[in-house]
Amino acid sequence: MKRLLFIIVLSILLTYSFAFAGVLLSEWTDAMNRYCKYSDGTIITLSFGSTCPSTN
Repeated sequence: MKRLLFIIVLSILLTYSFAFAGVLLSEWTDAMNRYCKYSDGTIITLSFGSTCPSTN
């Protein structure tokens, strides 16, 4: 019973911790830069050849 309760509590905590990370919404390029926009409003700039991480 304790193990089941531990798994439930752990899954709830992990769900809430992932809620704070932004998820990739869109990406675009302009000149030699790649821009990545996330669900929390963050926009990061990378070099043209890089790929956007799925979360920030």
